[in-house]
Amino acid sequence: MNTTISRLTVAAVLLLGAAGPSQAADYQRLTTQWKGAGMSLDIVNGGARNNFAQLAKTDDVTGQMWKVTANDGWLNLTTEFRGAKMCLDVENGGSMNNFVRLTPCENNSGQSWKMTKSSEAGFVKFTTEFRGPNMCLDIVNGGSRNGMAQLIKCEDVSGQLWKVD
Repeated sequence: MNTTISRLTVAAVLLLGAAGPSQAADYQRLTTQWKGAGMSLDIVNGGARNNFAQLAKTDDVTGQMWKVTANDGWLNLTTEFRGAKMCLDVENGGSMNNFVRLTPCENNSGQSWKMTKSSEAGFVKFTTEFRGPNMCLDIVNGGSRNGMAQLIKCEDVSGQLWKVD
């Protein structure tokens, strides 16, 4: 077994911890330091933004339950809602450039995520192989895309600090 993958799997398990009693053990909730446990990363179900990721009020829904899986030295993010065949990916071009959504899982760099510990205890940052270590998963604050998830320049801001639990 590739030791890098093994270390990533162990690191993901240590960072993720155990699921609550009402959810499947493989799935975890993703929240930000900015909005706290009351808002979770969710998947839009329908309309023009179908399958795009956004923060939504935390609820007992499968679109807010995420699975982190080691894949060739990187991590794939999938939801209980859409299943293991739909991975979190980065839009490349157009008006939604750098926003993230679920697309069919393929071996591409936009679906290859890295989770690194932040300087804030208990929080991590997410980056992709595609955009590199200087573009972090963040949440839009304001405007018509308020609450949507996107990759932007990494900074020490609470919208880029994620808790996985």
